Amino acid sequence: MKKHNYKTSLSTFHTIYRLVTTSTSTTNFSAGICRLYKNTFKCDRALMLCQHVDSTTFMKTRLENNRQHYKKGGWSILTSREKEILCQEKQIILPNRLISPLVFSDCLGLIYIKRNPHMPDFSNFEKKLFFTLSEQVSTALKILHQYREEQKTIFSYIKSLTNILEQFVPTSSLHVKSILPLIKSLAKELKLSETETKSLEYASLLHDTGKIQVPHKLLNKQKPLTEEEFKIIMKHPRKGADMLKNVELMKPVIPIILHHHERYDGKGYPSRLKKEQIPVGSRILAVIDAFDAMYFGRPYKKRLSMKEINEELLKEANKQFDPAVVNAFMLILQRKPIRKYLHLP
Repeated sequence: MKKHNYKTSLSTFHTIYRLVTTSTSTTNFSAGICRLYKNTFKCDRALMLCQHVDSTTFMKTRLENNRQHYKKGGWSILTSREKEILCQEKQIILPNRLISPLVFSDCLGLIYIKRNPHMPDFSNFEKKLFFTLSEQVSTALKILHQYREEQKTIFSYIKSLTNILEQFVPTSSLHVKSILPLIKSLAKELKLSETETKSLEYASLLHDTGKIQVPHKLLNKQKPLTEEEFKIIMKHPRKGADMLKNVELMKPVIPIILHHHERYDGKGYPSRLKKEQIPVGSRILAVIDAFDAMYFGRPYKKRLSMKEINEELLKEANKQFDPAVVNAFMLILQRKPIRKYLHLP
């Protein structure tokens, strides 16, 4: 194999690996694969068809003239040629077109590239590389399907656990419908990645999971806690982390839950972390949790006005809260969509 061909092969395989390890959706993965094929084979059109896990819906991604096109739907969005390839799992080799089914136990979709007639025909090396790459894409697509199935399982797990929390620890639940838009907007303002944002959303639902193991009389107590009682309450972040530690997809969420009661000045618990030692998700959740308690109130605490909330957040910046998170939060509270969610004037 020529040195140039060797480098091309190695580079494309590495790109597929990077796409499957960083893509959080089939849409992102398909878009990346189409760009990879278009650049590698200098073709005018690259198309990827993915069959969803339920086998009844499809997503078609096409890159042509540097423009991305998406189409989702059932069997009707497929051409007769695409249906034939999926059913018969056959490869098609033409001078200026290459088509391969994406097969891993079952047919998961297909990949198609085309050059305009004025371009050179695909060489033997390019044909071999195309079908070899398609095998790798098939494996990567199967991994993504399994990841999506795991996500569904974990979401069901979170939903069940949240329902238990709402029944047994009603004061631990954030007002999710109003708070989730805040979390997403705040995460975007602070430039969190998609994975960090999703972990923060899960943590907001499960941050007080450990309170299930706290005696009810302490959770429902209307009077100030004694020192001994507060020591018991302080154990709930670690108990919550322990309850989730064996769930693989919860690993990014556990540090957020474990440290959501740390303080920016280092006087929090359970580890007395301070400033940037505290996971960014925990620093964000601390502000969100405090806002939720102040804005919606609690059985033992009346709700505050927005003026009082703003004053409290600013007063605790650099003490309880990360000032950068407080500033970003104050900023998004001024946005019309957020004010609409919160029914603010």
